[in-house]
Amino acid sequence: MTQKSSKEKSNVVEGDEPYVGQEFDTEEAAHAFYSAYGMRVGFVTRMNYLSRSKLDGTIIGRTLVCNKEGYRKSYRCDKQSTKPRTPTRVGCKAMLSIRKLSTGKWIVTKFIKEHTHSLAARYSQNVLISHQVPNETMKIQELTQQLLLERKRSASFRKVIDLLFNHIEEHTQDLSRKVQCMVDKVKQIESDGKDYKNLR
Repeated sequence: MTQKSSKEKSNVVEGDEPYVGQEFDTEEAAHAFYSAYGMRVGFVTRMNYLSRSKLDGTIIGRTLVCNKEGYRKSYRCDKQSTKPRTPTRVGCKAMLSIRKLSTGKWIVTKFIKEHTHSLAARYSQNVLISHQVPNETMKIQELTQQLLLERKRSASFRKVIDLLFNHIEEHTQDLSRKVQCMVDKVKQIESDGKDYKNLR
């Protein structure tokens, strides 16, 4: 019982830490704070889930997790391998969720402090740098999604503009026909007036 309690206590992060309601000026500032927190206490963070605005597709929510969150997928080659790999993910629940406010700032909406694994006493500088740099693949995916959203938005604008021009063109043609009809009627009235005078 004592050993279990001691083990659970060792998995709890101590010291300065995030808290629900904490605000940051930018998403990057929140990420940097949580990364520095992880580096200080002995774990590596990574970006996980994100949520986007339905209006313009911008990121309005983000979840940062311990790099041991979830479980690694098993592949056929792993089963055939005689040397099993050391598990890199153990289902750790430690995480930090942030949400963008109407003011533009970001606020912590959820913080889970406890880890389900032992924490490293100290990381080397090279390991810290390599793990805390934002995932380039994820950044590329986000930029690609934003590009696709911009293309869709541009296509929608173009469609609206085309419809507007078509409407203006049809309206102009209709107006031209009406003006021409009025001119023809005036000419007809003038012609009828001349004929009447000639008859007198």
